[in-house]
Order: sequence, then structure tokens, then C-alpha cells
Amino acid sequence: MTTMIRIEAMGQGGLSAVRGVWRAAIQLAVAIWTFATAAAADMAVDPTWSAVPLPNDARWTVERAPGPGGEPGLRIRVHRATEPFYKLQLAQPLGIAWAPGDRIALSFLARSPTTNRVRVIVEQTGEPWTWVTDVAAEWFPSWQRHAVTQTLDRAWRAGELSVRVQAGFQPGEMQMADLRVENLGPDPRLGAAAASVRPESVAERTRRVRQCELVIRVRDRDGRPVRGARVEVRQQRHAFLFGCNIFLLDPASRAPWQLEYQRRFVALLNYATLPFYWGAYEPAPGQPNEAKLEAMARWCAEHGLAAKGHPICWHEVWPRWAPTTADATIPLLEARVKTLIPQYARWVRYWDVWNEVHAATGPRHIGTGIGDWVRRDGAVRPVMTALRWAREVAPPGVVLLYNDFDISARNERLLQMLAVSNALPDAIGIQSHMHGGPWPLERVWAVTERFAVFDRPIHFTEMTVVSGQRRPGVPNKERYEPGEWPTTPEGEAAQAEYVEQVYRVLFSHPAVEAITWWDFSDRRAWKLAPAGWLREDMTPKPVYERLMRLIRGEWWTEAAERTDSTGTVRVRAWRGVHRIRVTADEASAESGVEIPLRGPAVVETTVVLGLPPR
Repeated sequence: MTTMIRIEAMGQGGLSAVRGVWRAAIQLAVAIWTFATAAAADMAVDPTWSAVPLPNDARWTVERAPGPGGEPGLRIRVHRATEPFYKLQLAQPLGIAWAPGDRIALSFLARSPTTNRVRVIVEQTGEPWTWVTDVAAEWFPSWQRHAVTQTLDRAWRAGELSVRVQAGFQPGEMQMADLRVENLGPDPRLGAAAASVRPESVAERTRRVRQCELVIRVRDRDGRPVRGARVEVRQQRHAFLFGCNIFLLDPASRAPWQLEYQRRFVALLNYATLPFYWGAYEPAPGQPNEAKLEAMARWCAEHGLAAKGHPICWHEVWPRWAPTTADATIPLLEARVKTLIPQYARWVRYWDVWNEVHAATGPRHIGTGIGDWVRRDGAVRPVMTALRWAREVAPPGVVLLYNDFDISARNERLLQMLAVSNALPDAIGIQSHMHGGPWPLERVWAVTERFAVFDRPIHFTEMTVVSGQRRPGVPNKERYEPGEWPTTPEGEAAQAEYVEQVYRVLFSHPAVEAITWWDFSDRRAWKLAPAGWLREDMTPKPVYERLMRLIRGEWWTEAAERTDSTGTVRVRAWRGVHRIRVTADEASAESGVEIPLRGPAVVETTVVLGLPPR
């Protein structure tokens, strides 16, 4: 049952604005709660609250209780927990509009003598309940202020967002006061990002970060310099990882489309993501599809592709046979982690150990054991535990990632807590599916900067920009029917233009070590959207040709010089593996040099020519 609660005015009646911050006292039976939003003078807070269910029933009660400084507040007593926890909640729409780049600040005072867990969340008022920011934490017996600030990546109209207090985690007593939701205005970091993404800044930084001076000294058998020798330097592979998922790979198939898919993949990329979704990999308990994944991993290794396994722990693609409780699931996940990493160590160096932990508590995942684990223990402990399992078995050189689409302060808090426990992943995975439209380049840079503070390599793990619009009348949905979202010439041109720009920006950032596009082809792409670099028939879109010119052209070392009087050649080389061929008179020699992704600005090597004595 839902009951509507009227706002009782503070002071002389109506809502009073104090320096642009709206305050209102909420009367719920005998409870009063302070609420605030920063707003312009013509804004108003919606004058109703809703409570689910009606307080003072058998599950919970609410009463007036002042804060530590006499602030109007309330006391909540939960008599019986609910599943899910948000079946006990208070909610109110926010009567304020928000612009992209605005900072939203949520804060309140709270305590709980029974150390209850409560979530205070700002999210979309109706479906699909898009999350904006929240504070989900245990409240301690002494008063504490909880606060979080989040930069918005889109606009919201007045009333489109609501603040909710969700208290059904467990029985107990909670007290809170002085709840505030404030608009702090534009994020100043976006201004700094604008300067960083200017083409001249990107170009200068790329040269500094991704190139080095390769010094090649040519000597004869007696160690003397060889003057006038021809030195050719040809790059073999990038140190930076340019990748894509390779889910369509079937090494045994000779179908023309499959062969073209393979050919174009290895011609451009050096990194591939393999599908280890639990429900597909092990459709029946104890019967993993090892042969398929081993064949895919072996093919990648044979074709010079570094490989990543994705994902080990995730609440989606949950096996139908898998448990629904945390206690039964945890040992199975431990066995999965400790089996996959060593079993595929010959071919798979990178692993998404945990994927999207915060989303595991959503209502669609109530029946999964992994969701039960996260709801019970919070986000930090499960991720930390899985990473510990992985470290116990990972050979040297294996890179363990935490991967998430959540680029909010919530994900930053997770990483902060992992850092406090010295349990950060080896790399941080950031997803960037842009089905709704490309991110501004300033946002791309600002997000990267925020996560770079953890001093871990950043992998953009799942990038999507579509090459067409949905047909008129087709609504936004999880999956589309064939023909509902086609690629178009105009969309392909726009996709190519944006993708080149965003790749230039990310390649120039010193913290970024990998970019993985998600769907290489439109064929069976996620959502059946036109998300690939190839069309369904495997013909290349303009974006493929644009990136070929960039990754294997502009950012690729091809040089031919002659040694000077000291037998030396200096070449500006991109970081990666290179072959060197030296010829002089009738003698020749070949050598190799690997320039690491993170290394000195100058790399020196010597090539010895077997010239006859002079």
C-alpha cells in the first residue's frame, strides 16, 4: 500500500529558500524530516512523499526524533526484514532540473544502535529506475554524516529523479536527520578536460607517452662503427592493446564470412576477449565446454593475439543449476576462479575476475547466489575475496581486472576500499557502451582522470558506438528485432569520425593500456544494434579503414635510414616489438627489439655485422 505524505512548511508557511537551498519539513504521522535541494528561486520540491508500505504496520514504524544538534529527523524501527530490501522505503521526487556535468551532492546524518544497513539513493523516478548516486552503508551507534558527490552525465527534468530511503535489510532501529540533495553546479574538472582533448594537446601527449627514441648502433665483428649502413626498422606489434571481443570465432569453420572475420581481425588488432560466461561455459554441473574455449584461445595465440577471459564472477548468464544462496555459491565460485586461471594460463594472460558487482543486487538477480552474496556482505568483500582467490593461483605476468560500466562515485568508493586493504586489481576495466549517443570527449577524459588516481592501468574494456538510428516508432529496449536498428551511410560516417577522435584521446592518456571495442561485426552484435566495424556480410565500414590507417599506419614504425659517422641511427619508434635489418656492402644482419609500454624515453640496441676484415 502507498500513502501520500504532505509537506508541512517551515517557518511562516510555504517552502523557504535559504541561499538557493530549498528546505522542507516532512510530516509523516508524527515524524518530521528535513529535506534540501539546491535550486534556483523558481524551483520547488514536489510536496508529497510516498511510503511503501504504510508505516506503523507489522513490518516497520516511523516516529519523530531530533538529530544531534536538534535538527528535525526521524527514527525508523524495522520489525521484519523484507526481500528485496527496498520493499521498505520512503521516496520523493526532486523538483529540480539538472544539466549534464552538474554535480549532485547527497548527504545526511545517521546512526543505528543495532548497526543496520540502509541505502539512501537518488535514481530515476520510474522505470528503468536509472541509478544516479547512493550511500549504502552500515550505520553505527554514534552519529555520523554520510555524503557523496557525483557528476551527472546527462540532463534530468524536474521530477525525473527521486530520493529514496530503503531500510528493509534487517530488523533493527535507525535514526537519521538533515537529509540534503544539492546541485553544486558544473564540475570544474570538465573545464580542465576541455583543454586536454584539444587536437594539439592530444598529438603532443601521444608523441611523449607512446613513442621513444630508438638508438641503433651498428658495429662490425671487431666492435668498430659501421658508417653508411642501411638500417630498416619495421614494427611487428604494438605494446598497447587494441582489441575486440572475438565471440564469433569458430576456428574449425571454413565459411567465407568466418574466414573474412578472422582475416580482418588479425590484420588490425592484437588483443581478443574470450567468452567465459558461466551459464554458457558450464551449462550442466561439472560439464564445462573446455574444448570450444581451448580451441579459441589456442587460435588467438597462434595468430599473435593476447587474450582475456571474460568474466569469471558475474550475476548475468547465471547457470540454471547454480545455487541461489551465498553460502552454497561461494565455494563454487572459488573453484571456478582457481580452475580457469591456471587451466588457460598458456593462452590467456588477462582476466575479468569480477564484473559489475553493484548491479548484482538488482531485482532481476534475486535468484542468483552471487546476488545473494553481494546483498549480504556488500560489494567490497566479494570482490576482494575473488581477487585473493585469483592471486593464489595466477602465474607471474597474469593481469587481474575488476570491470564495470559504473563510472560513478560508487565505483570509486569500491576501489578506495580495496586500496585501503591493499587489494586493488592489477588493472581497472571501464565499460563505455554508447548506444544512446557518444560521450563528449571531455567526459571521456574526465572519467579516465578520475580512475587514474588509483595508480593502476586503465583498460577501456567494452566500447560501443553505433552506426545508425533505430527505425521510427521502435522504442528503446534490451534487444531489437532484425531490421529495427540498421546501419546507414550517415551513421557509418559519424561513427568513423567519433571513433577516431576518442581513440586518439585514449591512446594519448598515460594511464590507458588497452581499448577493447565490443562487437567487431554487426552479425549477432549485442542488442542486434549496428555496433560493429564490419557489416553483417563482413564488409568493412569506414571506421575499420579509419582505424587501420591509424593503428597500422600513423602509429606504426616504418623507417629506413643510414648510419652516421659513429655507426648510429636514431628513429622515433612507437612502443612495441620491432624487427631491425641492417645491410652494408655484401653483409646483412637482423635483430629484434621490444620497447615496453612503460619504459625509458630512449632505448638503445646494437647490431653486429659480419663484415670481412679491412
